[in-house]
Amino acid sequence: MCSFKRFFPYFNILAICLCSSPLAVMAAGEPGSYLTAGIGLEQLSYKEKVPDIDLSSSDSKVTNLVVLLEGQKSIRNFFIGSRAYIPVSDDVTREHWTRAGQHEQTNTLSYRWVRASAYLGYYFHQLLNPYVGINYGYSEQDRSNFDNVNTPEVIKRTATEEVDSWSVLLGLRGRFAINTRWSFEYLAEYLLAFDSETTNSELAGWKATDTDGYSYSITGRLNYSIAETVCLALQVTGGRLHWDGSDWETVGDTRVKWPENDTDHISGFINIKKTF
Repeated sequence: MCSFKRFFPYFNILAICLCSSPLAVMAAGEPGSYLTAGIGLEQLSYKEKVPDIDLSSSDSKVTNLVVLLEGQKSIRNFFIGSRAYIPVSDDVTREHWTRAGQHEQTNTLSYRWVRASAYLGYYFHQLLNPYVGINYGYSEQDRSNFDNVNTPEVIKRTATEEVDSWSVLLGLRGRFAINTRWSFEYLAEYLLAFDSETTNSELAGWKATDTDGYSYSITGRLNYSIAETVCLALQVTGGRLHWDGSDWETVGDTRVKWPENDTDHISGFINIKKTF
């Protein structure tokens, strides 16, 4: 499984100094300076396919417990921030494969997806604040207990697939007050990958690099103020991650490729937010 040491350098971006005094003038609805921590459940719905050999997997779903960390600092008309989603548990499901519509294989599947981003934005309007940044993503899939129609016994060894990626982040966010205690905010983000590396523990020496991919997400947060500078929030996020997959390569006496794949995700969080 992925280790904390692998991700620690990227989470340093969360160490943003938010302890200075608040801005004297801040338009209503602007994000402001804050720290947020949350915990919730994230469902990942995964499917992959290899059209040229008519092979596809089922729509496999896992539900993981995830921690959200976020920080933002306002500087005049600009804001700088970072956000990380860190799974702290991993669910296990069964994946089913078909070839030309006929059963081919089943296996167990666990799936974890970590991402961390840093961004810089501009206060344009309380409902429309653009930002740009960079995002690091890491996903890990463990497959085992392979029951294939062409083998007499179940193969119990584990194959681990890891995907490291960097993406350009484009985002919009906005916020409006409902009344003195309630407010609503949204975030819409699009990520375009510019660097990636995929490896598989069962394919020594093989890796797929610079695969085309993208993702998008929409987040809604309903905030309730419990004190002047503290609020609770209910957050819902949904979106999709897509990878085009790699070309065929020869590894030893076997031809392999990383299949085209999609991950649909939806999550719900309970957050606590401290503003400055």
